[in-house]
Amino acid sequence: MASHVLAQLAGFSVQTEPVVSLDLEHYSLLHQRLIEHEETLYGTSKQVEVDVEEVAYIVKELWRGRSGRDQASRDLGRGMWRSVNSLTLTRWDRSKPASVTNLILLKFKEAEEHENMTLEEIKIREPVFYAMVTNVLKRAASDFGVQF
Repeated sequence: MASHVLAQLAGFSVQTEPVVSLDLEHYSLLHQRLIEHEETLYGTSKQVEVDVEEVAYIVKELWRGRSGRDQASRDLGRGMWRSVNSLTLTRWDRSKPASVTNLILLKFKEAEEHENMTLEEIKIREPVFYAMVTNVLKRAASDFGVQF
């Protein structure tokens, strides 16, 4: 805590460790949901390019266990467990495979709404949200050493 206060006083930006403590079972569930969703939506799961460990990275490191549309939420403990039960991974860009650099964590209803919009519509209607997601996915590309 003291180091955070000192960094703030010095004007430094601090990236805190995400407070997400889910177990492998939860990440496996999200991975399985993604596969099933891909099969339903696209007729196959061949374009799922992530494994359970990468799902854990996406959920914990990129989205902090929260919907991409609700990054300010402070659910911890049991609230976090309950909220994960209502979340799913979906492609940010439908034309690209389900990869570390193209998955967003959303609530089921948000995912359905997202899939009914184009990225161009999101960019025009919600430029701040579009920029935030793009920056998060660029960070994933940087972390994995791949092109975005």
